[in-house]
Amino acid sequence: MTAQSTGRTSSSLLGRIFGVAADPQTYKNLLYLLVRFPLGIAYLIVFVTLLSLGVSLVPLLIGVPILAGVLSVAGYVGVVEAALLRTLLGRDIVWTPTNPNDTPVVPYLKQVATDPHNYLLLLLAFVSFATGNVLFVGLVVWFALSFSFVIAPAAYRFDNVQYFTASGPVELGIVSVSEEQLVIDTVPEALLVSLLGIVTTVIGLHLVNLTTQVYADITESLLSTSE
Repeated sequence: MTAQSTGRTSSSLLGRIFGVAADPQTYKNLLYLLVRFPLGIAYLIVFVTLLSLGVSLVPLLIGVPILAGVLSVAGYVGVVEAALLRTLLGRDIVWTPTNPNDTPVVPYLKQVATDPHNYLLLLLAFVSFATGNVLFVGLVVWFALSFSFVIAPAAYRFDNVQYFTASGPVELGIVSVSEEQLVIDTVPEALLVSLLGIVTTVIGLHLVNLTTQVYADITESLLSTSE
């Protein structure tokens, strides 16, 4: 009985560690993080353009309703984020911005300008740009390197395939990093590198799930308190 219990526990542990690669939700989480990059750029373009226009026209008084309109648009950031949470993560969250058709123009602009949640959504839009860039670069680099390690047994025999490690100051534009060649010329070495790639891939997928959970929880909390 004890041996069987230990066997099930080990199997369960391995399932939790490596099962992440077979879970469809993992790849939805990965897509959720990758979407932060183009979405963050779209947010930045829209809000920087509107804010610049509004601030520049404040002396003519036209800029004041434009700035209020920026906060109105910020309300629709919640619509986009809620849709992503529902579609990719299965979160039961709905966000409904203030409807301009239900209120005259001046009271509507006053309402969106005095609603603190619109400011939080505007901040979320700019944070999405910053985090989107970091996440995109980090994910691409991590999984590109991991995949290159995984396929080492099939790729190391080709003359034009080179593995290297970087340490210290490789010339990359204005950045200097020294490059050291990592030579793989035997099957055991290739298999060892491939094993390393599998491990880093699994670790990366777990990090994807953890990062998605934290990011989604914060976003959902913001939208929930904004209702």
